[in-house]
Amino acid sequence: MTVSTEEYIVRKATPSDLGSTKVIADAHRHELGFVRRPALIRSIERREVFVAENSKGLIGFVEYHHRQDEQTTLYHIAVQSDYRRQGVGRQLVDALIHDAGERHKGFIQLKCPIDLEANTFYEQLGFSQVSIQLGKHRHLAVWRLPLNSTSIGRTRS
Repeated sequence: MTVSTEEYIVRKATPSDLGSTKVIADAHRHELGFVRRPALIRSIERREVFVAENSKGLIGFVEYHHRQDEQTTLYHIAVQSDYRRQGVGRQLVDALIHDAGERHKGFIQLKCPIDLEANTFYEQLGFSQVSIQLGKHRHLAVWRLPLNSTSIGRTRS
């Protein structure tokens, strides 16, 4: 799936995107933790990374995994600070929703440290907080988005 706006496109990552994706991940280490290069390579090889790209290069990514059950797990999402609040993160999640729907997944789930602004982002996208868990260093909000015909066919904005 490729989504295009006048400013950027969202597409599946390719091996050539690894370096730029890792740079974005490293710039967001406080939010994401340390994203390991070998894990990112495996995700790209499994075609479980979408990137957002404009004329200047990559501006964001979402890494996820389609489990064998009904769940898709969103591992990491980051958008360069200059491009936040412009719909890039929403487009990345919309691409993930579409991909999970094509694989007949029942829901997308993720964990987010409770002190991060990203929790508001997930709530605005329709995720519901289902629990709080104790993480290694801080508490984590567990968010879930059920996938159904309305979330899969959502209008892109």
